Amino acid sequence: MRERVAGRAPAGGRHLRTFSTLAAAGLAEAVLSSLSLVALVRVTGAETSGGVIFAQSVAGLCFLFLDPRLDNTVQRYVPIEQRRDGRGFALYRRLVRWDVGIRALAAALCCAGVAAAWLLGLAGDDLARMLALALIGRAALAANGAVRASFALSDRLHELGLLRLGCAVVSFALPVGGLLAAGPLAYLAGQAVAAMLAGLVVGALGTRALLARLGPSRAGAPLPDGLVSFTAKATGGTALAEVAESGVLTVAGLLGGSALVTILKIASAPGRLYATLVMPVASMLYPRLARAAAAGRERTHARRDIARASVPLAAAGLTAIAVALPLLDDVLRLVYGRQYAAIGPVAAVLVAAACVKGLVCWSNVLPLALGRPGWRLAYLAGEGAALLAVLLLARWLSPAPLGTALCFAWGTLAAAVAGAAVWAALLRRICAEAG
Repeated sequence: MRERVAGRAPAGGRHLRTFSTLAAAGLAEAVLSSLSLVALVRVTGAETSGGVIFAQSVAGLCFLFLDPRLDNTVQRYVPIEQRRDGRGFALYRRLVRWDVGIRALAAALCCAGVAAAWLLGLAGDDLARMLALALIGRAALAANGAVRASFALSDRLHELGLLRLGCAVVSFALPVGGLLAAGPLAYLAGQAVAAMLAGLVVGALGTRALLARLGPSRAGAPLPDGLVSFTAKATGGTALAEVAESGVLTVAGLLGGSALVTILKIASAPGRLYATLVMPVASMLYPRLARAAAAGRERTHARRDIARASVPLAAAGLTAIAVALPLLDDVLRLVYGRQYAAIGPVAAVLVAAACVKGLVCWSNVLPLALGRPGWRLAYLAGEGAALLAVLLLARWLSPAPLGTALCFAWGTLAAAVAGAAVWAALLRRICAEAG
C-alpha cells in the first residue's frame, strides 16, 4: 500500500514532502551560491572576480574526466546486487572507497601540475594559488558523489534535503566570511573546507542509513558484469554535461577575457536557479526506475512516471518564464549594480532555455536507470560540441562581450529546443530496448 501511495507522483503526501524538501534545499543552495557570487563581485570587482571564476572553471574542467562519479553506478548496481545475493552494502562500500580514492589522487596530480606551471613561469603567484585552492575544493565535493546515493537507495531523500539545507548555510558562511576577512584566496579556501565538512557529514549519515536498510554483508561483493563499461559511459556523459558550464566559461575566458566570463556567469544564474528547482524530479525518478529495472518492470514504470512528471514540469516552466521576464532587468540592477542591468536580455533567453531543458530533465537519469548510458553519452557529446560551436560563432558574429553573450544565449535556447525534441522522439525506443 505504501508503494502504491508513493507511486502517485507529486500529489502523494510523502512524495510531495520529499520533493518540497529537495526543492527547498536546491533553492537554498542556488540562492546562497548566487549571494556568494554577488559578494565576490561587489567586494573584489569584475577583474578579480573574473579571475576567481576562471580558476573555478579550470578546476571543473580538470575534473571532467578525472572524477569517477560513481553515484550513477551505485544507484544502478547496488539494487541489482542486493536482489541477487544480498551483498548490496558490500558493493556500495567498495564503490565509495574507490570514489574517494580516485578524487584524492586526481586532486594531487592536478595540484602537482599547477606547481609545475608556477615553477616554469607559466602561471603567476595569485593564479597558481587560486587554481590550487579551486582544485582542492572541487575534489572535496564528495557529498555529490557515491555517498549521496545512499539516501536514495535507503528511501531517505527527505533527510538528504534537510542535510543539504544545513550544508548550504555552511557553504555560504565560510567562503563569504573568508572573503571579507582575507580576500579572494580565503574565499576559495572557505569553499574547500565547507565541501570537506559536507562530505564527511553526508557520508557518515548516509552510510548508516543504507546499512540499516540493506543490512551488513557477510562477504565482499565482486564487481557485477557490465559495471565497468556502465561507469565509463555514465562518467563520460556526466563529464560532457559539465562542459555546458565549466568548459564554456573556460573557453569564454580565453576568447573574451574576464568581462565575458562574468557576464555569462551572472546571466546564467537565474536559469541555474530554475534548473535546481526542477532537479528533484530527476533525483526522485532515478531510484524508482532503477528498482523497477532490477525487478524487470522498467518499461511500464518509465512511461507512467515520466508522463506524470511532464505536466507539472511544463506548468512550472511556463510560470517561470512569465514571472522572470518582466523582473530580470530590475533584479539584476538591484543585486549586482546598474552596470549589470544590460545583461537582462541575456538572462531572459537563458531562463527560457533552462525551462525547455527542465521539461525533459528525466532524460538525465532514464538511460542510466535502464542500463543504456550510451544513449546519454552520445546525446551529451553532441550537446557539448554544439554549445562550444555556438560560443565560437557568437564571438565571431559579435566580438563585444555583451553581444557575444546574447548570441550565445539564443544559440543555447535553440540547442535546448532541439534536445527536447530528440528525447521526446527517443523515449519510446529507449523503453522498448530496455528489456
